[in-house]
Amino acid sequence: MNVNLPPFNKLKARQAVNYAIDRNALVKIFGGPKLAVPSCQVLPPGFPGYKAYCPYTKNPGTTWSAPDVAKAKRLVQESGEKGAKVVVISPDDEVQKAVGVYLASVLNQIGFKATSKTISGNIAFTYVQNTKNKVQINVQQWYQDYPAASDFLHILFGCESFHPGSDSSINIAGFCDKKINAEMNSALKLEQTDFPGANAAWSKIDHEVTDASPSATLFTPRHIDFLSKRVGNFTFSKQFYWLVDQSWVQ
Repeated sequence: MNVNLPPFNKLKARQAVNYAIDRNALVKIFGGPKLAVPSCQVLPPGFPGYKAYCPYTKNPGTTWSAPDVAKAKRLVQESGEKGAKVVVISPDDEVQKAVGVYLASVLNQIGFKATSKTISGNIAFTYVQNTKNKVQINVQQWYQDYPAASDFLHILFGCESFHPGSDSSINIAGFCDKKINAEMNSALKLEQTDFPGANAAWSKIDHEVTDASPSATLFTPRHIDFLSKRVGNFTFSKQFYWLVDQSWVQ
């Protein structure tokens, strides 16, 4: 969500979206529970710094249980943005297109006037990064470059990643909280000498960014490898996944 454009320049409007989303419905769109798990926070399970956290559900705690549409409607009303026009941008592949249509329906349900718009997947990623295109909210996927909390939190929500007017501004939300950003930079330095301590700091940052709601995490995809009984020495790396060159076939 673009934190610098109405209606999502209001915290309550962004939080309303998070509360209203039925993450189970989106897991079904993606292919079902064998392929994805509902999530509320930035860091995925098993990642360095991950500590389960989900404030955006009917029973806030560590896991998502159900949407709270009534609370979402109240937040929209309190934000002063009820009736605001919103265009949900998504790439034109079938899954992300379906997610965009679903999100538009949720936004309409809680008080916005939303429509969905698909654009070519060839340009979608750079298009939504450029502030000149005035994208209010968009559907994106993010996969790790390397297994470190900074690859999600600092890359996606650090002030240094926001470049207005550029097609290369990976902080799509335009989120720049100076206090949180200072914590990120401290955690980056701490990683060089105290990785466990840095991960504790990233966990706190993850929860702070989740509370600020520059995005609405929908689910975490599951990584699945199919193996024959004749395959031996399956070795999994958190960075490179299945190390095929370490396996053998009988």
